[in-house]
Amino acid sequence: MFGRSELESERHRGSREGEAVSITAEKRRHGRVYAPTRPLHVVRPSEGLLGQFRTVLVRYLVAAFLLLFLVIVVRPAQAVGGVVPEAAPWSYQHEQVDVQGHGVLNAYARFAIHSTAWLAKSSIERQRDVYRLSLFDFLVGGRTADGVGGWREGNRQILRGGTQLILLGLVAYGILVRPPARTWVLAILLVLVTTVAITKPQATVRAAAAPGVATPNLMLEAVAQVAPSRDTEGAADPEEAHKRLATHYWSSYVANPLSRVQTGSAVLAGADPSRKRSVLESLGHNVAGVHDWAVGRHGPERAFIATSALGYVLPFAVALGVLAMLAACAQTLLFLLCLAGLFVLPLAVQGPRRRGQLIRWWLLPLLATVLILALTSLLSLTVMRVATALHSSDEYLGVLLAGSTWPIVALGLLRWRYLRRSARAARSEQLLGE
Repeated sequence: MFGRSELESERHRGSREGEAVSITAEKRRHGRVYAPTRPLHVVRPSEGLLGQFRTVLVRYLVAAFLLLFLVIVVRPAQAVGGVVPEAAPWSYQHEQVDVQGHGVLNAYARFAIHSTAWLAKSSIERQRDVYRLSLFDFLVGGRTADGVGGWREGNRQILRGGTQLILLGLVAYGILVRPPARTWVLAILLVLVTTVAITKPQATVRAAAAPGVATPNLMLEAVAQVAPSRDTEGAADPEEAHKRLATHYWSSYVANPLSRVQTGSAVLAGADPSRKRSVLESLGHNVAGVHDWAVGRHGPERAFIATSALGYVLPFAVALGVLAMLAACAQTLLFLLCLAGLFVLPLAVQGPRRRGQLIRWWLLPLLATVLILALTSLLSLTVMRVATALHSSDEYLGVLLAGSTWPIVALGLLRWRYLRRSARAARSEQLLGE
């Protein structure tokens, strides 16, 4: 009796506990449904197609930057000192930045002028690299293609027999097993494109690198046609136009202050760099004032000129360097996408869904990379043209203000003093009014 009643009480308690749990779950479920303060789900912009595409493009660019950085770290000699055989030296590369004189001020002026020349030359060289080669192709692509070509020559018979066996196997597989037609065609296309990549590695790499070099040159040619200037007008090709623009940039920010440091004027700014030393020696022997400047008897003036030149070129050199780095990353990504297109384009035969993925993950990033490269090239040309135009306007303003500098400075000081007195008077009246 006692055991039975205890068992029934335990069953009754278990059923009540189950009922409590059920009631609690029911309340929670109904509470979630009818909660009046539950916020609505808002679709974020990053969850849309445009946000996803932007995320994919940023990740692609970051990966290209890291890959290019790794290659430069592994092969610094080729990245810094590598010379393209077809690249002929430009006139600014013959410039000899020589500042004579003893003392602290002359040493500082020498350091500032050398820093100015290094900044200007580095920015020009990085921009020139964008227009004549793809950095990743220059460091990795060509060497890899040569390696694949040598390996192919050493294993020609094996590769030829293996390719024939694979194609015969695919044909037999398609006849006997009868797989889906799309899968069968995809396998055959992948074998064919792999054969092309192995048998023609140099041509494949050149074709993948060509859009990265052609895009900046097309932008330069378009700018020369739409907005011609004195530097680009009459140029035979984009390289000649860029050479003129770079020479003007160098003359404005390096040759001009160097001439003023050496002679006290801009007489050597437009001279041939290979003949500047002889011209300077001739002027020093014939003109006493030029001799004093050449040997360093104007240390304070030299220090001021060199400092102003360094501060003048610094923002433009940094902007051009950043744009060149972004263009190099875009060229690397474009090279990799074009190279990958040889293997991913056959996937389009698998149906609309696969074609949609192909558009999303390959075609749209490819077009966006071309657009980024075009925009960076346009911005680089704009920065260089603005820099030269600003320096030309500065020289013209200096001609207009020749002999009038101190009166203008005096008028500015008087104006500043008058405004300061007016502000003090207004503040005093406000305090008296309170």
